[in-house]
Amino acid sequence: ALYEQWREAYRLVMTFAAVLAEDPEEGAPASEEQWTKRLIHENAMIVAPKIVSASHCNLYVLQMENAAVIRFNCRQLMEQVSYAVLSGQAEPAYKEVVKEAMEQFRVLFCHWVGTFRRDDYEDEWGLFL
Repeated sequence: ALYEQWREAYRLVMTFAAVLAEDPEEGAPASEEQWTKRLIHENAMIVAPKIVSASHCNLYVLQMENAAVIRFNCRQLMEQVSYAVLSGQAEPAYKEVVKEAMEQFRVLFCHWVGTFRRDDYEDEWGLFL
């Protein structure tokens, strides 16, 4: 369910990004709008592989590491979406559609993370104890 909700959110995020500026021509510097679009794409592209990675791993530390990366990228993505609207690059209504899909994803994500079970593996970095 989490992966399917991400696919829906991803589709809406990509539709949102499509209304932003076109990619710069070869050799031309990127505009602010193009950077915003690029950052949205980068953040969105990371989530699905991290869901798959965490789902196919039984080590709590690695599951939590992937979950933290997912959360970070989703937050960054929404900050970029909000910035696009604030700076006049996109319409507020588009942001609301993306925000609703991301909220549905967040609810499923919280439930999914709750299924992770601690194990005896020691986190050498001391983050997920």
